[in-house]
Amino acid sequence: MELELLDFYVDAIDWADRTSLEGARLNVCRAEIEDQIKDLTRNINVTAELARPGESKRIIHVLDTFLPIAKTHHDQRTFPGIDMTARLVGTGQTERLRNVLVTVTGSFPHVETMTPIEKPREGIIDMTGVGAPYSHGSDYYHLVLTLEGEPSVSNLAFDQALRTMGVRVARYLAGVEKSETAPERRTIHLAQVQNKLPKVVLIYQVQSQIPLVRTFYYGEEISKTLPAFIHPNEFFDGAVVSGSYKSERKIPTSLHCANPFVEELLKRHANEVDFLGVILSRGYNDSFEQKKKRGLWSARLARCLGAEGVIAMMEGTGNTTVDFMQTVKACEEEGIKTVAVLHEDNGAKGYERPLVDHPREADAMISRGNRSEKMLLAPLDRIIGGNEIDLHLKLKHDPHEPLFFDPTIFFGAHCQMGASGFRAAFES
Repeated sequence: MELELLDFYVDAIDWADRTSLEGARLNVCRAEIEDQIKDLTRNINVTAELARPGESKRIIHVLDTFLPIAKTHHDQRTFPGIDMTARLVGTGQTERLRNVLVTVTGSFPHVETMTPIEKPREGIIDMTGVGAPYSHGSDYYHLVLTLEGEPSVSNLAFDQALRTMGVRVARYLAGVEKSETAPERRTIHLAQVQNKLPKVVLIYQVQSQIPLVRTFYYGEEISKTLPAFIHPNEFFDGAVVSGSYKSERKIPTSLHCANPFVEELLKRHANEVDFLGVILSRGYNDSFEQKKKRGLWSARLARCLGAEGVIAMMEGTGNTTVDFMQTVKACEEEGIKTVAVLHEDNGAKGYERPLVDHPREADAMISRGNRSEKMLLAPLDRIIGGNEIDLHLKLKHDPHEPLFFDPTIFFGAHCQMGASGFRAAFES
């Protein structure tokens, strides 16, 4: 499988009469965007705004972000199974607007009917200030779609609409006419390794429980599937899509499409490691027995692939740590050296128990920092996406007033761990 990526970068985004990419300027036509999603906006009001890195803007109620990706050939489509019939992806050519996001914000029409598991958590993207390093997408250019559903719209219909809107607009932006610009080209494939290098797989554990807390693979809810092998090329074409609104702990759809773990292993393939591919698995299983089985099946699949080492990462917190550690344990028991990458919950002062679960087999771990520290957030000049900050469904807060809270208020905060904002320092 070979996939050629054509990456375009922008340094400006503005409203215009026609959507196009001219040099490094992305022109966006509001009427064209509205036309792309007009069949999805019945009883859902959509407001479009722009946000740029460094602007004094705070985007609240962020539900998901989508990286603009599109195939260059008309018979292929990105985001398979979402708003289209599923076809295999990971080959051909894919155009990307590498530092642009389609960002969907809003509140579900009937939050009062949701169970505690279903209810979204606040997700904020600060485009500047102390919150920016903790916010996924603060260094991107945003086309923000704010959705407001009328009472006649069910929560499930709203969920389907927001995901479809994000995917459609992302495909459209990536495929617009381009002039006075040339892409960075890169071919992605797992070349056969001649030298003796460590054979490594990435175990990619995602959150998928019930409607509104799901992850999709080719449009299929992952909770209905067993651990599965995925070629890394499939991620770049949008085969994995988020449907979870636990904002700080989720892997956004845009990050599934450009995951740093996948990127780094591909970079090191055939030089430092023999990267065999990705095992996609589900966290938040209902019982300990199910958690144990998922770990056993992932370990057996890694063994069948010939893995000598595993890098394991997870989406979520708390409950899913048990699933994650059962996978680490099972891999080690199969004789596969495994390194676990996860965050800590040490409390605001760092004195509390850091992990929900820690079997003795998990003897190689990378900490991405403590997510519980408190910080003071100053107000920004412009608020996009709503009128009140939802303090994780406990209290409401005026976004124009200072806020003292932990970094879990930021969208994709866990994904920023180890990249910016969060840090972990080793002390012997």
